[in-house]
Amino acid sequence: MPSDRKSELERELIASRHENAALKKTIDLLSRQAYGRVMPGLYAIPAEIEKVPPDDLLRKNSVPETTDGTLHESAASYRIPEPVIVPSDLPSDEVKLELPPSKSAGMSVIAYESASAIAVRSPVVRRTIHRAMYVSDDGSGMASTAPVPALFPDPSGGGQMFDASFVSYVTDYHLAGMTFRTISERLKLESGLVISEVALRDLVLAAAETVAPVCSALVVRTLPGWMNLRRMFECAKAGGDWLADEFLQAIHALCELEDHARIRAKRLGGAPEDLYRERRAVRLESARITTRFFERCREMLPAQNPQSPLGEALRHAVEHEKTLSEFLYDPRSELSRANPETPVADPFAMLAICADECRSRSVSFRGWLEDTLVRLKQPNPPPPESLFPR
Repeated sequence: MPSDRKSELERELIASRHENAALKKTIDLLSRQAYGRVMPGLYAIPAEIEKVPPDDLLRKNSVPETTDGTLHESAASYRIPEPVIVPSDLPSDEVKLELPPSKSAGMSVIAYESASAIAVRSPVVRRTIHRAMYVSDDGSGMASTAPVPALFPDPSGGGQMFDASFVSYVTDYHLAGMTFRTISERLKLESGLVISEVALRDLVLAAAETVAPVCSALVVRTLPGWMNLRRMFECAKAGGDWLADEFLQAIHALCELEDHARIRAKRLGGAPEDLYRERRAVRLESARITTRFFERCREMLPAQNPQSPLGEALRHAVEHEKTLSEFLYDPRSELSRANPETPVADPFAMLAICADECRSRSVSFRGWLEDTLVRLKQPNPPPPESLFPR
């Protein structure tokens, strides 16, 4: 083949490499804007192309489709949503985030940090959020700031932000049976906001990821098990209900008896028969503790608020007394055998569980989700058990 043809193909190959490098940088930038990191599998540029001499390519008359450096679609089904278009005449409002008086005593506001986001307050609005920044009045230099707003970035890679009210609005409608396409069309019709169904789905997934610890804890809470019951009483104690300590001490005593049986069995040789024999011996005392434990649960339950952490723990214990007591009669059973790992489920299914829990308690799911997203976005979020619908 003429040398000028060879030189032309070499120049095309070099230009293709430069173009692919530029495309890769663009995809990396969009991925970081949308997800905070470069998502795996966005591109598949075979490394073999760097090793193929131009002469080999010329002999094949054309560059093979799998080695031409062209960007390939990820097997993980990745799509960049269409840009969000915010109408210029969208209504606007402002909110100020400030510390409660009990936390801002002796401090003065020196400035406000502002941010803008799309929010929902009946109509869709363009919201400006002012976050107060404080400094102490005594000159000590102590400073503080109001809680950070719960904002979600534009999944399409733009600079637009969405607050918890908008994300909760979309999630609520989707779980009520509305498709993302229908929600997208409704937003465009009612407010002129153009946001693709792909972007809406990504926002709901971001909400599901944020509240995942609460959803998982909510599912585990319904399963009978002594370790689960202990977590429920620990949540009640952390909330300031000192009456939970009596029940925590009883559960601790049961655990100590089980540990004692296991240690003695190991000293005697560690055979299963040794463990069963030692368990039978200590479970006479365990039976006495559990009998008193459930008696106290039934005594105290009527006086408790059924929606308080302590009331829920007591009700859970009484409802599952039979299952929780089964370990006493079978030395092969572990005290915590009914304590499975936190389930991993589809994020939409986990959100649906939370929505069902809200409905069973006559709680607004949208309101609960918005409040929970705000609290979980803080630097030191509260424990998941304290955020259950109540």
